[in-house]
Amino acid sequence: MKTRTIASILILVLAVLVIAGGCATGKKAYVAKEDEELYGTWINTDYDEKGAGKYSKIIIKSDNTFNEYASSYSDVPSFIGEFTINDKWTESDGSIFYKIVVIRNDPTNTPIYILSKIDKTLNVYEDLVTPIHMPTEFDPDDWHYNYRIYYRQ
Repeated sequence: MKTRTIASILILVLAVLVIAGGCATGKKAYVAKEDEELYGTWINTDYDEKGAGKYSKIIIKSDNTFNEYASSYSDVPSFIGEFTINDKWTESDGSIFYKIVVIRNDPTNTPIYILSKIDKTLNVYEDLVTPIHMPTEFDPDDWHYNYRIYYRQ
């Protein structure tokens, strides 16, 4: 019981520090458009029934909610949640990047940090996922992050 209490307090303190740090920068939060390139259905059938955080289908909606599905053919989400886009930019090669914070609607409500990349064709979505901190560089080979790739449906 003590371990669980200490872990809960540490998570709460970390969340407060992250929020306070974000406010201290003075940078305005990104305001998402209704037609963000991020929105839509993204699928990777190679992940069908694989688990380990690699869901086969992700539906990202303009109301800042998402559904993740264990298989590309499923109509029942494995996870649902809410997200906030903290930043967006476009690189010189046309790739679009997003910094996203996700809160899954599960018992832990643990924030998940995602650095995502959409290629210039707007048909390939890649991301780096971690519950620790926002990735600072997009490196699919960095073992600290769960790398995923999807294709627009």
